[in-house]
Amino acid sequence: QPAQPTTLAHYLLAMAEVLGRDIVRLRRAFEGVNHSPLGACAITTTGFPIDRARTAALLGFDTPTTNSYASIGAIDYFTEMLASTSVMLINVGRFVQDFLLLAMQEFDGIRLSDGYVQTSSIMPQKRNPVALEHVRILASKALGQATGVFISAHNTPFGDINDVEDDLQPLIANTLRDATRSLSLFAAALSTATFNTETLRRRAGEGFITVSELTDILVRRDKLAFRTAHQIVASCVRLAHERGVALSYDLLQTVACGIINRPVNLTPEEVTMALDPENFVKVRGILGGPAPRETRRAVALERDQERDDEQWYKTRKEALESYPQRLRTAVYSFNPTSESRQGRNP
Repeated sequence: QPAQPTTLAHYLLAMAEVLGRDIVRLRRAFEGVNHSPLGACAITTTGFPIDRARTAALLGFDTPTTNSYASIGAIDYFTEMLASTSVMLINVGRFVQDFLLLAMQEFDGIRLSDGYVQTSSIMPQKRNPVALEHVRILASKALGQATGVFISAHNTPFGDINDVEDDLQPLIANTLRDATRSLSLFAAALSTATFNTETLRRRAGEGFITVSELTDILVRRDKLAFRTAHQIVASCVRLAHERGVALSYDLLQTVACGIINRPVNLTPEEVTMALDPENFVKVRGILGGPAPRETRRAVALERDQERDDEQWYKTRKEALESYPQRLRTAVYSFNPTSESRQGRNP
């Protein structure tokens, strides 16, 4: 049922906030997995004086793992990663469902570019938003594989056992591959999509969806109890719907006199303003609201976070790409005669 009008930016910022939390979880999962188990050996480390911090650094890890038994027995290095990915996929699936509804002719809210739709072999007019359907099934497939890993690992012994190793690794890899494909396709499809803002703007004033502001202004200006104001406005909506007319100043006063035995202290202009969708958005300017000023603040905040995420990714990527060279340099330092071969080694 129609609820309240908002803006496209407000909805997209909600997406950004939710996906931003997904990024936080994925970053945390990376921090959890980026510890080197080298030196834990079979179970109890080794009697050789290995510097585990040094080997961890050479291999590109942040630190070594701490407890050697946990190093060979724990599986949260992949379950945390899959859990974070699963939460993200659930969020993506919900967003995709909204966009698929908006793409229906009955809603006509979004139009994908030609590269992301498919025609019908029989019906020339069709523009099926198949890209979004592929996003949805890839997300569902990845989520199903992740769930399979969780079920397989459930109630297994805490140790180095095959139940949580070789046979699960392909499922884990496939989960991450399909999740990446889903997100990449979703981003690509939306990057070239256009929104039918005129249709959305027109519908923002339909279905009596601004009347909660009329209720609020009756409370603010006429000092009515909210329950009473709600009763008056609900009665106005019911009568307007039954008569097939718009909610007007005269109808409001007639209903008010029948409920509180007097007209309300609002002018016709104030009633019109209260029912205007742009005014509805404008007055909701507190933290998290859709008003223009708050929207600009929220966009700036998301842009800052985006830059931080990009820098984090760049730094991590460079570290992972550079560790092989650091490792070779360390090895060559023990065998200077091999330095001449350094450039030829992969």
